[in-house]
Amino acid sequence: MQPEIFGEILWRAFGFGLFALGLWQLAAFDRTHWRGVPTESPFSSLGRDDPPGRSLCFLSLVALATPASLASLNNGQTNLPLSACLVFSVLMVRSQKWNLAALFLTLSIILKPIALAPFLLAFAVFPTMRKPLLISFIAFIGLGFCHPELHYAADRWVKCLQKILISYTPENLRVSDLFGALGKWGLIPNPIYEKLTRGLACLGALGWVWQAFCRKGLPGASWALWVASALVFTVFNPRVETNSYVLISPLLAYAAVSYWREVEGGKWKGIVLAGTCIGLMCDGMGLFIYKATDVWFKPTIVLLVSPLLIRMPDSWKKNA
Repeated sequence: MQPEIFGEILWRAFGFGLFALGLWQLAAFDRTHWRGVPTESPFSSLGRDDPPGRSLCFLSLVALATPASLASLNNGQTNLPLSACLVFSVLMVRSQKWNLAALFLTLSIILKPIALAPFLLAFAVFPTMRKPLLISFIAFIGLGFCHPELHYAADRWVKCLQKILISYTPENLRVSDLFGALGKWGLIPNPIYEKLTRGLACLGALGWVWQAFCRKGLPGASWALWVASALVFTVFNPRVETNSYVLISPLLAYAAVSYWREVEGGKWKGIVLAGTCIGLMCDGMGLFIYKATDVWFKPTIVLLVSPLLIRMPDSWKKNA
């Protein structure tokens, strides 16, 4: 696209717009379910009159989730649309809109292969989603061959698979995950223990989502899917950057608002989660704070507050 700067601006506007739309739909889901009125589709509420309190909920989510997005917005990374697609995916799973859920999960893989995590979790746990996921994934592969030179398309797929196979090993020392944080303080564990920990975390995610589905049904399983995916995307991801924590900020913001409004005596938890959301902007708070917090701070605070994410909000429990 010429001039090139126009394409740069348009891509960033698209990413941030999709991210904002994800927050808008979270606010719509929250308020309508709190009032007992189901949301028809992820975009059905656009253009309608605002339910009471929806705008305030949306502004709260924007204020808390946006700080972590600024670095990705500045760099034009795919983290912003990927974060939005994760929000849309779990909302569609929660609302039993399987085809749309499969579409958003497949779009997430197109944006970043790390999204195989929620894709495979959904495939393993939700029997109704398996056919839509297979169809959408086959269509995705077919789309990759819509090129006049099939040899080139096939070569790109080979390179893609090779990249996925080697992606488990970081290429630099600035990985902002659990082990990057430990390495920042001189604690460098054996690579075998690193891989074992990540593997156990992924198995734990599968077990948690499965157990939530068996015990709490779709509401509990969809919430567990969101929390588990966000943690795998960040603190257990061997290639995560500090900019990537926008992938968990909508979840933290939604949980903060729910604690503040719904839980008796839980306002302090909402304040802690809100403070975490603001803390995720540390790489944009000036050079001194950036250097002091680089790599270790974000995974540390997310791990510390992660137990507060286990609780499923009351608004999430109500029927879709």
